[in-house]
Amino acid sequence: MALLTGAALFGSLVSLVIYLIATRYLRWKRLSHIPGPPLAGWSKLLWMAPRQIGGGMCNDLHAVCGKYGPLSRIGPDWLVCSDPAEIRRLWSVHSGYHRSPWYRGFRFDPRSDNILTINENKEHHRLRSHLLPGYSGKGLADQEQVVDENLGKFIGLIERKYLSSHGVLRPMDMQLAFQCLTQDVTTAVEFGRPFGYIEADGDFMGVIEAMEAMLVPTQMAAMFPAVLGLVKSSVFEPFMPKEQVGGRYGEGKVRKRDVLQAFVDSGMTRSEVESEAVVHLVAGTDTTAAAIRTAIFYLSTSPGAYGRLQREIDGAVERGLATRPIVADGEAKGLVYLQAVIREALRMWPPITGLLAKVSGREDVVCGRTVPAGTHVAWAAMGIMKNKAVFGEDAETFQPERWLEAEPERVREMEAVQGLVFAAGTRWECLGMRLAGIELNKTIFELMLRFDFAMVNPIRPFKWNNQGFTVCEGMDLKITKREEAR
Repeated sequence: MALLTGAALFGSLVSLVIYLIATRYLRWKRLSHIPGPPLAGWSKLLWMAPRQIGGGMCNDLHAVCGKYGPLSRIGPDWLVCSDPAEIRRLWSVHSGYHRSPWYRGFRFDPRSDNILTINENKEHHRLRSHLLPGYSGKGLADQEQVVDENLGKFIGLIERKYLSSHGVLRPMDMQLAFQCLTQDVTTAVEFGRPFGYIEADGDFMGVIEAMEAMLVPTQMAAMFPAVLGLVKSSVFEPFMPKEQVGGRYGEGKVRKRDVLQAFVDSGMTRSEVESEAVVHLVAGTDTTAAAIRTAIFYLSTSPGAYGRLQREIDGAVERGLATRPIVADGEAKGLVYLQAVIREALRMWPPITGLLAKVSGREDVVCGRTVPAGTHVAWAAMGIMKNKAVFGEDAETFQPERWLEAEPERVREMEAVQGLVFAAGTRWECLGMRLAGIELNKTIFELMLRFDFAMVNPIRPFKWNNQGFTVCEGMDLKITKREEAR
């Protein structure tokens, strides 16, 4: 009897092993016609996970597409695409694609989805329609004025604490400093008052540190959505704006002309309002701060572009074309070189470089290759933004002039591709794009008018780690007062 039991157990184990090998092989076979790193097709643990944890996946995806082609395999049921036209098609309203389960890793409230994590297209459209008035600033306090007030405080902070002179170095950490600026702008727009990051000159609430600490776990949860069911608590629970939201409901409720009130008035549930308030706060601060510091960094290392932009800005002030003390957004939009600098900085290092995978319920053809239904198709942000067929042979370099010297048809093509950093013109267009543009225009104009910038260590200017968002370490900037500053 014991022999029979042992034989049966052995037979069961053998059958299980055969079954696992067969299913693994069939899963590998499904996309075997699409090239990619040799081990990538067998498990996400063999190629995707190590590179995500390592913090350089954004460049690894670019390299993979450079080696294996614009559509490459990076996982058992994962592909990455670096063809701009195909990504625009996949992200379009009528493509039939929807968000993959990858997005579920970004649930700030584990109990419910938010505008970043909803997979179903109709539900995404419904929620987006509720949020649009708040993000667009319709009927709210003047967002430009909010930016002006907080930018003025930021300029004052630089003048008090971070101006260097001959023999005196007072470096400013761009990673933290611009986060403080965008945190105060966003909280002022969202809750009617800034939380005071600029005044504190630091992460006094611990929110920025918490967000950065959660980047790796969040990316891994997105990559392995099955583990989400095991994670019931949220690190963001202490930062959920329950008090701010609660004050807008019940007896004695208050009303303000801010984004939060627009969310409340839109008809969303109270839990939805709490969740979306966190999304607005998290997504609207790091990305804009990253865009500003990227522009300042590339300008500080590109003397020609630096000088040309300052001459344009000085000229606008001298001719009375720039409102003082803070330039108007419409005026800054009219400065062609400033706009070229902003586009080029966003292109060189997009604020969001995560996989952003989409899935179709139908078989499709992408880059001339058959893609079975249910396949995750990610984008290679760096590969798309440095596509030589679109941006020229010098696409790997910071060159704002490309936006001014190209033929109109080429400029339109470049704008359409570069706009993908905000998913512009697609189903998933960034709701915060308008406010981000105001912050970029005003901040870069006023800082370049008033100050001169240089990296403290130009040989090794900073260290970076990318987990969909880029976190920089030691991004120290030397700031001096311009004699010509108005």
